[in-house]
Amino acid sequence: MNKCVGNRSSQFVSAIVMGGTFLLASAAQAGGFALIEQGGSGMGNAYAGASAVSQDASTVWFNPAGMLELKNHQIAVAAHVIAVNSDFTDRGTTLNAALGLGAVPGDGNVDAGGVSGLPNLYYVKPINNDLAFGFGISVPFGNSTEYNDDWVGRYQAVESAVTVLDFNPSIAYRVNERVSIGGGISVQLFDATLGSAVDSGATCLGLVSRGTLELAECIGAGLTEAGVRANDGYADVTGDSVAATFNLGVLFKPRAGTKLGVAYRHSINHELDGEGKFTTNAGLAAVLANRGIPLFQDAGATAEADLPSSVMFSIAHEANDKLELLADATFTAWSSLQELRVKFDNPVQPDTFNNLAYEDVWRVSAGLNYKQSNQLTLRAGVAYDQDPVPSPQLRTPRIPGNERTWLSFGAGYKVNDKLQLDVGFAHLFIDQTPIDNASESAGGTTLRGVFDTDANLFSAQLTYKFD
Repeated sequence: MNKCVGNRSSQFVSAIVMGGTFLLASAAQAGGFALIEQGGSGMGNAYAGASAVSQDASTVWFNPAGMLELKNHQIAVAAHVIAVNSDFTDRGTTLNAALGLGAVPGDGNVDAGGVSGLPNLYYVKPINNDLAFGFGISVPFGNSTEYNDDWVGRYQAVESAVTVLDFNPSIAYRVNERVSIGGGISVQLFDATLGSAVDSGATCLGLVSRGTLELAECIGAGLTEAGVRANDGYADVTGDSVAATFNLGVLFKPRAGTKLGVAYRHSINHELDGEGKFTTNAGLAAVLANRGIPLFQDAGATAEADLPSSVMFSIAHEANDKLELLADATFTAWSSLQELRVKFDNPVQPDTFNNLAYEDVWRVSAGLNYKQSNQLTLRAGVAYDQDPVPSPQLRTPRIPGNERTWLSFGAGYKVNDKLQLDVGFAHLFIDQTPIDNASESAGGTTLRGVFDTDANLFSAQLTYKFD
């Protein structure tokens, strides 16, 4: 085999394909990938005071120490609907300079939004007055976007679906009348499916520019232009991982009616095993086969995703017998995700490296619970989320989120002594989001445009208290 195939040309082609498709880890970069929707009752006040309020079994996630505030053996089941509208407007997406900086043919106005569901389940069992056990099943990280396969950014992203399922057994201990502590183990299942188009013309011409192919071979295959939709191939990547981490919580009651909560969730390292499957343009496949170049072949790949640690500081204060005031600040250490490196089982394709330079972020919120009657509690809240992506150049179209402001409303209704229904709604105002993301490959594209995004969140939770 020609030596340049194993060096320069393989780097060129793997960057085209994997720079846009093997983002098992890089999908974890955006603030929108971390999901705070971990209980239905908290949605109504934008999850303000979540690690202090301890109003039902969802405290297993937010602060396990709060389980000792629950007097009953109980189970809570919640469902969330996340409806996202994300309109992309193209503002000059181009081919790489080596291919003439021409515009990428395709749809420049697309909607990357959609509707998805999210479940939670929590169980708490008081063992005695000073000890309680709990268990939670939730989805702390997740994202889904899907574009038309003819949009201008198809070489960077078409389909993205990432889910992290968390199993979280926990225990709480009452130190004294004012202080409780808790902790748990989280076992996470990470699953991802990601796909994008492959520019067959850019691939063939790029191999010519590096002396691996002759131009006549591309002409014979009908691959004389980059960005031609009819010549596109497709790359689809799946991957999964199982990893474990821990969480801790403290609940402090300095005086009657006031609770302070601090909850910490440790970072977690996922080592993903994946497989890339390729649908290759027939002309390009024939040229590669004739030359004995083992590119665009189904193969395994691995990557690491360092999901961040977080710490939440919360307060819940009963202003009177009807009004409870809530607030919190949550710090998430996204700076743990500074780079991504993908390793391939195919030795022809070298490691792919991406610089992220993510920044740590804060989320702040404030809200209230108003006890309208013994049966009905009304809720409201606001929140502000920072985004860890430092610049438009480092933003990915797979998760085009940005800084956001929450406005939430909800209610809790006590059906009887055993059953409670909680509902909540939040609208997320998201800043207009520019993107200027250049592929690392010589034949890649620079995606330039603006996302206009907002989201509506709906939650419902049933809590059942056993005898």
